Amino acid sequence: MWERQDNSYSFTFTQGENMKFGYTSWLPETELVDKFIEGLGNSKLLGTQCRKCGGKYLPPRAHCKCGSTDLEWFDIPNRGKIRSYTVVSFAPESMSRYAPYIVGVAEVEGGMSLMGQLTGVTPSTLKAGLLVQIVAHQPDTDRIVYKFKPA
Repeated sequence: MWERQDNSYSFTFTQGENMKFGYTSWLPETELVDKFIEGLGNSKLLGTQCRKCGGKYLPPRAHCKCGSTDLEWFDIPNRGKIRSYTVVSFAPESMSRYAPYIVGVAEVEGGMSLMGQLTGVTPSTLKAGLLVQIVAHQPDTDRIVYKFKPA
C-alpha cells in the first residue's frame, strides 16, 4: 500500500512493518521488492537470473530482456570494485543532511553494476578500481539501504 510521507512514498513491508527502501522510496510494492529488502535485512545481496537465456539482473527484475518471466533468485557476492564515482554537493532534499557525499558505481562478480553511496573514503583517497564491500545499512527504523565501503 502506497502512502505519501514527507515528500517520499512508503509501502508495507512483508512482515507488516512500514519499511522503505533507500532514503526516498521509489520502488512499487511487489513481492520482488519485498524479497530484495528482506535479503538486505539478512545481509544478503540478491539478484534475479533468467532460466531461459541466463541473463542476470541487479537490482532484480521480474522480466528478462528476452521476454521471459521465468526468473530465479540468486545470491550475489557482496564485493566489487568501483568503476566510476562522483561527489554530490547539491543533494536532493531527502539526502541534503548528508551532503557532501560520494556516490559510485561498483561492478560486482558477473559483470553486473550497482550504484550506491560510498562511505569510509574521501575524494583524495578514492580512485577507480577500489575494492569495496556492499553492506546493508539501516539509517533509521523504517528504512534499509546498501552502501559501499572499502574492502
